[in-house]
Amino acid sequence: MREAKTLHESGQLDAAEKVYLQILDAEPRHAAAQCSLGFVHMLQNRFADAERHLSAALVVEPRITEAWVQLSAAIYKQGRSNEALNCLDRAIGLEPDNVESLTNRAVMLLDLGRVPQAQVTCETALAFKPDFVPALINRGNVFSALKRYDEALSAYRAALGEEPDNPVARENHEHALFALGRTLRCPPSYMRRLFDAFSETYDRHMLETLNYHAHLHLRDLANKVLTDKKTSLRVLDLGSGTGLVGEVFKDLARGGRLVGIDLSPKMNEMANKRGIYDELILGDLEPYLASPGAPYDLMLAADTMIYIGDLAPTFGGAAYRLDPGGYFIFAVEAKDGAGWEKTAENRFAHSRSYMEEEAKRQGLEFVESVDCILRTQGHTPISGYAVALRKPA
Repeated sequence: MREAKTLHESGQLDAAEKVYLQILDAEPRHAAAQCSLGFVHMLQNRFADAERHLSAALVVEPRITEAWVQLSAAIYKQGRSNEALNCLDRAIGLEPDNVESLTNRAVMLLDLGRVPQAQVTCETALAFKPDFVPALINRGNVFSALKRYDEALSAYRAALGEEPDNPVARENHEHALFALGRTLRCPPSYMRRLFDAFSETYDRHMLETLNYHAHLHLRDLANKVLTDKKTSLRVLDLGSGTGLVGEVFKDLARGGRLVGIDLSPKMNEMANKRGIYDELILGDLEPYLASPGAPYDLMLAADTMIYIGDLAPTFGGAAYRLDPGGYFIFAVEAKDGAGWEKTAENRFAHSRSYMEEEAKRQGLEFVESVDCILRTQGHTPISGYAVALRKPA
């Protein structure tokens, strides 16, 4: 066992596995070897193998707490949440004050939709260790599930007070602010997860279910305002998604350059399959536009600006990265009156007056705005504007 343990601890997992298997060939009921081999398989993401060896260890010695914990994780990774919860309960029965196991139990209960039980378990963990960051984060997640977002913010802030750079606490804190309408745009992490999950069915859902037309409205407006050069343009597709916009505008970039930028890796993968982009960038459009780089003749955003409330950074970035005389053509959901607002669907709507004023502040000319229907939502047409801005020549 000593040799296997040394290999295991040094990260030589394949070599450690071989030694553990030799031990088990000689002594199949060696609980420590079965358990350790299960831990190796967990590190290798071989969850079914881990389950097999950990279960074998617990048949011989049912009081190995960490084996129950790891078995719970192995089963959970295979999608059997209720079984995983039962194993974790066995571990907690052996160590009732184990805050890691209690927090993991709360996470599983929350995933199963058993929010009140998750809350009780989370508070139990915090009673044992009030500054335990994973439990504080999970307390925030429980309050978010209950739509008690102010209390969720308090929990996330407590976690950040302990670990200011904790990425999960930061991200969840931002999501709670977004739910309360206190952010200027949709959080990038929210967008990334949303569209990664949506990528495979995006085109079919948008075009067939929602009768989406924003990209076509942009092309109609471009045909109207681009009265001079209509080929060999350097084109930037903001929030390029699966490439619907690029497909419609690729002829204008022929002889020039077509670049797309999107937050979602899986959307970029789908866009790449079209074979129309010269470059696909994985990133956030606001910092990209604010960074020095090659200028563009035309920027496009069809289903992107509806996820941004305050358009100043994007307009300012467009003014910075457009060549003089270049155009920024985009679509937004329409708002009456002035300003912008977050909608019930977690998008943003903008007024024409707001866009005119912000364009002027950022040094862009407001060329034209066309009323249009962007898509249908629950059989209701969603009104919007197709807008053209221009950087003065």
